[in-house]
Amino acid sequence: MALSKIQAESMNLADTYAFSGTVSGTSVSGTNAFSARTNADEWGSVSDGAIVQFTDDSTGDSFDTDSCYNTSTYKFTAPATGVYMFWFAIYTADGDTDNGFAFLKNSTKLSFIRSSSGSITFQSNTNNDHTQNGTIIVPLTSGNTMAVCGATGSDYYKGQTAWGGCRLA
Repeated sequence: MALSKIQAESMNLADTYAFSGTVSGTSVSGTNAFSARTNADEWGSVSDGAIVQFTDDSTGDSFDTDSCYNTSTYKFTAPATGVYMFWFAIYTADGDTDNGFAFLKNSTKLSFIRSSSGSITFQSNTNNDHTQNGTIIVPLTSGNTMAVCGATGSDYYKGQTAWGGCRLA
């Protein structure tokens, strides 16, 4: 199809096109993906609002496809405006009866549920070990950061804790 035809008419996305050069302005779901974990087999604790330290994005099946996750600040930085999905799996308890975790967007807890703590997960009155799982889908602007934090003072087992995410659109 000639370039003049595309400029004169709309593109039919059901057609097949052969492009040469660079296509810009596209969004590919699943890009900017990462999965990070800790590199220690020990218990740790985090206070309300403090970032959970996921220090390893390159061992085992951990990865960072586009170098968007910082293993020193423990934050993901959105390289482009879009919709992103994030998840965490945090093994917790160690005799602590209240444990909860939340997501930070630009160092502020997200408020997805009606909770003054901003918690995405919370369990009270048990000191049995368990895994708390949280997932969110959130729009981000280029340069926004995301991290996981304590929603209350919480203990977690570093050796069985991970988080990750990717750009959806």
